[in-house]
Amino acid sequence: MNNSATTRAVSKIAFEYNANDKGMAQAAALNYLLSNQPADQFLEMNAVANRNPKVTKWALTGYISPPEEAGKSLSDLELTEITLDALRKIGVTAKNQFRLDIHNSTKQKHIHFIVNRINISGKCTVKAHDIGKRFGEAVRQVCKERNLKTDVEIGVEKKAAMLHNLTECLQSSGNFEELISNMRAKGFDVQLSSNIKDGISGMRIILEKDKNPNTEKQYKAGYTLSQISNKLNISEIKLLFEIKQSIAKHFKNSNSLIDLRIKMHQDGLKMKVHYKGEFKPNQKQELQDIWINKITHLKDTLPKNGFFYRKFDGFSLAAIDGNFGSVINVNSQNQTGTISAKKADDSILEVAEELLENVLKPTYVAPQEDECWKRKRKGRR
Repeated sequence: MNNSATTRAVSKIAFEYNANDKGMAQAAALNYLLSNQPADQFLEMNAVANRNPKVTKWALTGYISPPEEAGKSLSDLELTEITLDALRKIGVTAKNQFRLDIHNSTKQKHIHFIVNRINISGKCTVKAHDIGKRFGEAVRQVCKERNLKTDVEIGVEKKAAMLHNLTECLQSSGNFEELISNMRAKGFDVQLSSNIKDGISGMRIILEKDKNPNTEKQYKAGYTLSQISNKLNISEIKLLFEIKQSIAKHFKNSNSLIDLRIKMHQDGLKMKVHYKGEFKPNQKQELQDIWINKITHLKDTLPKNGFFYRKFDGFSLAAIDGNFGSVINVNSQNQTGTISAKKADDSILEVAEELLENVLKPTYVAPQEDECWKRKRKGRR
């Protein structure tokens, strides 16, 4: 459950806000307050707070907001009891004045509280140090006691879902516009940030159903990319799209794997083919993957290992492109040749099959060279 707590010196406006909520607030609990009017309740609390002039921020204010699913199943009484239990754990006693109100004007039902830190004997019972952190821990403890999901557990689940859908959409997207569109189709809003130096420099992902258009206050919903994963960053995604765009630009117009490799080299990229098992000349070869990396010079620093990126190998096309999921068999034909016409929706890997057929190994092997290969194979045994 989302929650917040802070200490401050409040005015009667805070009481009126809690008791109103666009006319939809419901009083949930009162303690040591004689009046039912917010303005009079403020005067009562302020009078008690004056018994301890050393404490200037005499009020504890905050809220608890259960997730939409839990909010529907929790009764007003249960939500009130959860709040009171959490407040007791941080020092609120039976002698502290407080007012609790449930708000229903927004999409998610939530409860607000105003507590007098000074009890009727003039003692400050609620310490201000790390109050937000301590209150959050108290709410989580109460949730565990009641077998309810905590805000941390809900956050972990949401982040895992975001990462799963993000990696799926990265496989099917060739640029940021497609990524945003594909994520929107899955119920997520992707917001990009940028600066003059780096261009696109950050990403925030928000679950559409978590947006609250009814609230007047603007909160930063969702999570940044660094909060979702410490391995996947915006630089890696930008390089991933750079590689995809280079392949999309060149592979249909390449007559051979060498031709494709040359064209991608001009874009600053290098290719490496991986086979299943040991490469054997004049035999049917099974392609496992194609790896593509950025060409670096001696003074350049290679990017660190990431979610998709491997420092010395680069990106696996099987991992970053949904069309590369299957393993194909490759037969040698000749070193030159052309690629037959392909349909627009054919995968890059299907076209790569014809490219590889043309260049992996020659059809003719000189007798002496063939004997040399046989001796080498016998020596390995």
